[in-house]
Formats: sequence, structure tokens, C-alpha cells
Amino acid sequence: CRFLWQSEFDPKMAGVAAFKCARASINTTTALVARAAAPHDDCAFERVSITSALDGLSVAATGADASRTILYFHGGGHWLLTADTYRRFLCRLSFATQARVIAVAFRKPPRNPFPAGLDDALLAWDWAREQHPEVSVAVAGDASGANLAFALVVKLAQMQAEQPIACIGISPWLHISSERSMQASYRRFCFDLYLGHKRKVTSAADPLVSPLYAEEKLVRRFPPISMHVGKNDLALRDVEKMATVLTSIGNPVETQVYPSLHLHRWGSGSDLWAQDSLLRIDEFLYRLW
Repeated sequence: CRFLWQSEFDPKMAGVAAFKCARASINTTTALVARAAAPHDDCAFERVSITSALDGLSVAATGADASRTILYFHGGGHWLLTADTYRRFLCRLSFATQARVIAVAFRKPPRNPFPAGLDDALLAWDWAREQHPEVSVAVAGDASGANLAFALVVKLAQMQAEQPIACIGISPWLHISSERSMQASYRRFCFDLYLGHKRKVTSAADPLVSPLYAEEKLVRRFPPISMHVGKNDLALRDVEKMATVLTSIGNPVETQVYPSLHLHRWGSGSDLWAQDSLLRIDEFLYRLW
């Protein structure tokens, strides 16, 4: 952040520096809070190397079944937060499902716009299958992280490749909303940043960006889907539309709408609705492991 205090600097570069400073401060603060709140006695945390340039945070609750893995993609609008921010929730997810959870430290804009994050998601999926071919792997995420999880499913469908046993979306961002609200405006800002702003290589209509727009032939290749959302969350429309598409062609899908606005934000996971959501995720996955 020293750059901001120099007497002479390029305004454009100053804007980038200010952006990075703000993100670094938020990420550091939230990670420290999450570390302090995480129930370390119940979970083992370990850094894992997916590639030389990509790592992840492996979280395993006491007694977790080694044959179960959840690849998790954290939220944050595609540009904020880290896997460390989610330590408390990841531990609760591992405990609830008795699975090892691997939170992927995917690349983010502005330096690494689309398709960098999705490329990392695919690398993580390939790594999980190659390292542990006997293990059942599900993918999951919240908000923009759920966008990555669903985009990965779309990508695998395009490749006609093996799918995870399930895809779980918590308040999933499945398209770029045109609604006029603060939530929708923020989502549009995040997606514009994610796509590269003036350096876009694709549009919002790309199903790898907006999974809701995937063709039926691709959707038919989707694994069983579970989606949880708050009743006043903008993502409710995404969930309803995706559920309608999946149901119309007979694909397995479960949805759960909660009274709370948001579920499982980085510092939570312990309120009644969040606990119920975790239990339902466990019940959903138990039938599929």
C-alpha cells in the first residue's frame, strides 16, 4: 500500500493499488477472525499442493471418512476472501458430512480474470480424481464459489467427462441478474470484474459464466444437485429457475429455502438455519457416497 503515498503516480495504477490494498486488508482481517473462531480441536487443517502454482486447504474433522471428499469453492464475489476465511465453516461442513473438505485457492481478478478461476477448478477436479481414484468426490460452493462449482459441472459436461457424485450450491450465483437492486448491482460489478472488464474474452451468456444458460443436452449430464438459499436472497431466483430446468428433464434436484437472508457466511455456520442446512447436505450426500 506504500504506492498510494508516493508523490507522483499514474492515476490508473493508483486505482489498481487501492483496489489491491482494500482486498488485502479485508482478506487478512477475515482470515485472522476465522482462524480465531475455528474449532481447531475438532478438525485437522493442512495445506495441499494441487499444482506448482495452485494449492488448497484440506480440512478433516475427527473421524472423517477417507473415501469421501468435497471440493469447495468459497464465495467473495470472485475477487474477495480466501480459503482461510472459511476455516470455521469448512470444519463444520467436514464434521456434518464426515468427509474431507478441500477448499481450492483459485485465482481471482483483476490480475486473473475468467477463465483463470474455472481453469483452476478443473485442475483441482483432475487432481482429486488422479490422486485418489477410489474416492467419491462432490463439488460445492457458496455464492460466486457456487458459480464456479456449477461452471465446473458445465465444463465437464461439455467435455463429456466424468462428473462429481453431486454438486451443492449455497445461495448460488447462476446468472447475471438485470434486476434493479443493491444485491443485483453488486453482482453485476463482481461479474464484470471476473470477466475482465474491458478485456472480456466471453459474455455473460456463456454457460461457463451463467450456468443457468446451459443447453439441455449439457444439463442432462449434470450430477444430482442440491441448492440452499435464503428467501430474500437474490440467488433465490437462480435456484428456482435452475430447479425448474432440472425437474423438467428429470434430473435429480433438491432445494431448500430458509427464512434467513444469507446462509453460511464465512464467520457463521452455527445458527439454527445453518445447522439445518448442514444436516440436509449430509442427508443428501449420504445417499450418493
